[in-house]
Amino acid sequence: MIVKGSMNYDQFGRKRKKKATKARKSTTQSTKTFKPSSKTMQTSNKTMYPSAEVSKYKTPEDTSYKKEISKQYTVSIAYNKGAYQVIPKNEVKDIGK
Repeated sequence: MIVKGSMNYDQFGRKRKKKATKARKSTTQSTKTFKPSSKTMQTSNKTMYPSAEVSKYKTPEDTSYKKEISKQYTVSIAYNKGAYQVIPKNEVKDIGK
């Protein structure tokens, strides 16, 4: 039996194990105050690597011709097989034969 909102069950409906209750220690005001460390801060011994140099911008290569060529072809499943094949647009009618 799952009681909605009960802390005895997890989100999947399994019953949680009971944990032994421990009495909490009361905190005093003296332990809550900030005490600065007496040690001095140390600098890191890590090696510093410089950033990459800034280079001149190059325009990307024009690949619009690939879209024009790919418009002439279609991709289809080979007849009774699991592989794909590239077929010219004018032979699309012969795909399933």
